[in-house]
Amino acid sequence: MKGSLAARRYAKSLLALALEQGTVDAVHADMLLVRQGVSDSHDLKNLLTSPIVKAEKKAAILSEIFKGKISDLSDKFIGLVTSKGREALLPAIAVAYEEAYRIHKNISTVEVTSAIALSDDQKKKILAIAAKQGVENAELVEKVDPALIGGFVMRMGDKQIDASISSRFNTMKQELIKN
Repeated sequence: MKGSLAARRYAKSLLALALEQGTVDAVHADMLLVRQGVSDSHDLKNLLTSPIVKAEKKAAILSEIFKGKISDLSDKFIGLVTSKGREALLPAIAVAYEEAYRIHKNISTVEVTSAIALSDDQKKKILAIAAKQGVENAELVEKVDPALIGGFVMRMGDKQIDASISSRFNTMKQELIKN
């Protein structure tokens, strides 16, 4: 918990700097790259958490890995985090920045689980349903679960719309058991 609080504080500071410099979207892309890079590389993850490797060496390695791929602000930020001995928090900071970015840009996540992959037309209809529910500027996250048989389950924050066939079967089953 302590690490996540620190990660949120670092992310909040990074967002404030990015807003000041007008590079919010570039830093967002950088943090996505950092998060992906660390999650893809077991060796990099081990390097960041290693107490044996000195901070200067870690900073040099990180700088070399992301050289030319991230903005100057993100590069300096990673250097600062590393110099403070908090490089192990970089993945958590990237996630916290993503959350702060979404709040700043007022982006909501709409999660849809369906029995089969949705077509582009169906995705547009789902986003239209979300808009009617008051969810503007939504990003669609799609999952496939064949156990639903058909239909979909849509989650938007604390709201859920269950239009799946398996749910209807369960409802009918409960009604038959009652009678």
